Amino acid sequence: QLREQACKIMTSALLYRDSQPNGQYKNLIRQAKEYLQLHYINPELSLNEVAAQANLSSSHFSFVFSQETGQTFKEYLTETRINKAKELLRMTALRSADIAYQVGYNDPHYFSSVFKKNTGLSPIEFRSQI
Repeated sequence: QLREQACKIMTSALLYRDSQPNGQYKNLIRQAKEYLQLHYINPELSLNEVAAQANLSSSHFSFVFSQETGQTFKEYLTETRINKAKELLRMTALRSADIAYQVGYNDPHYFSSVFKKNTGLSPIEFRSQI
């Protein structure tokens, strides 16, 4: 009877643990996102750098990040940069090339193509719609 009760407790504990897979990495992902918010300006920012900050291998970090956020690291970084670019396009009169540099792109033409791919508009078209 005691063994049966112990098995039930262990089964319940394991089911609870398995139903909470996101909790294990929630804090780590929050810290990684904070790091990205502080360093997205760096054009050299990489998955390896952020994984090292999280003390995980790049492949494990990539898997965990995707599982927790529903986006790849690259998608999240691009989204962060494009959102900052939109903000700068709305709030400043900076040239598109200057905005590209301020959000972590070394090549203004590449920035424009990434911006258009993600928003459906070029930076100039986006600004003109504001």
